[in-house]
Amino acid sequence: MADQTNNGARLAIGVAALPFLATVSVLMVIAAGGANASSTSSICGGGGTAQTIGNVQLDAEQLGNARTIVSVAAGRHLPSFAAVVAVATSYTEIKLRNQLTQTDHDSEGLFQQRISIYTKQVADDPVKATNAFLDRLLTVPNWQHNTIGVDAQTVQISKYPDRYQPTAPLARQIVGQFWPAAAAAAGPAPSGIPAAGAGGTATATPAIGSDPAICAGGGGAIPVGGGTVAGEIVGPTGHNVSGTTTIPAGFVISGSAKGHLAVRYALAQLGKPYLFAAAGPNAFDCSGLTMAAWAAAGVALPHLAAGQASSGTAGSTNLSQAVGGDLVMIPGSDGTAANPGHVGMVAGYVDKPDGRHLYLIQAPMAGVPVELTEATEWSGQITGVRRIG
Repeated sequence: MADQTNNGARLAIGVAALPFLATVSVLMVIAAGGANASSTSSICGGGGTAQTIGNVQLDAEQLGNARTIVSVAAGRHLPSFAAVVAVATSYTEIKLRNQLTQTDHDSEGLFQQRISIYTKQVADDPVKATNAFLDRLLTVPNWQHNTIGVDAQTVQISKYPDRYQPTAPLARQIVGQFWPAAAAAAGPAPSGIPAAGAGGTATATPAIGSDPAICAGGGGAIPVGGGTVAGEIVGPTGHNVSGTTTIPAGFVISGSAKGHLAVRYALAQLGKPYLFAAAGPNAFDCSGLTMAAWAAAGVALPHLAAGQASSGTAGSTNLSQAVGGDLVMIPGSDGTAANPGHVGMVAGYVDKPDGRHLYLIQAPMAGVPVELTEATEWSGQITGVRRIG
């Protein structure tokens, strides 16, 4: 819990007033095992962890290189499409490996760039090679409106121009995993940077739904529900730190464009550890997570649950009108209705045969990682809901 002291005070158990589970170890079993949670999602793991994306098994080296490409593109404040083109190109050329020996003329490195043109120093360095690729991509006329295959071929000038486009779906999924955290780390674009085009870079936030989705709970992209509100929600009750670090299949993010960005950032932190007073990038407490998520969407919040309780505008505490990005407050173990000690954020919903299940994302307490928790687990405890943007 974000705003408790370091002595490990716990959240109160849910609305049913069940007997408090006395030890942290029991809580961890429920949070980590009872909801199929894991410290790192097999679907949405971080770079450097082998995993299957789509139907493609990628090892630690490949995912680490992919994360480098995405980080470089985000650091230049380019739209996510630039990273998709670059990842698709590298995967097509050399399966996202930084090969330092020549197998085709004098081509080397992550993009198989010819050292007679790029130099060995550039081609063999993943960061320099990515920057060199992006420099050329930005000179391609209408590059943001071309197909990925056309852009890649224009930069690479390959004998086999049709190879690139088939890798586009995989590239979108890969970039979708790493983009939110990379863009948040890059921060806002400096003023005066021109819009993307021939020879330029881009600062504009992509339209809602236009950038690649983060995850694929059961395969495929996370859809965006626009302004859809939660409506009547159903789900379990009884334990407000029960959760999962895997985004469920059929997950939908609703709400505003800024709320969507905040949720995407938060989802990229699933599985990261709780640490009192931390606000990322490697650990979070509850208000640190919500503060960092909304900072990624360009909105400043205080690092304190009680302070966030007066941010934005008030919403319904029954969550019937909740949308992605809304902050949800409960007293926790050391707070009150007026001074809440814990905060989570509405992430999205899943429609199941029994009705709509709404999920909150939270950094619960020491020993329990950032997770998704069904909103009904907080029933009867919610003292405030704040619509931020």
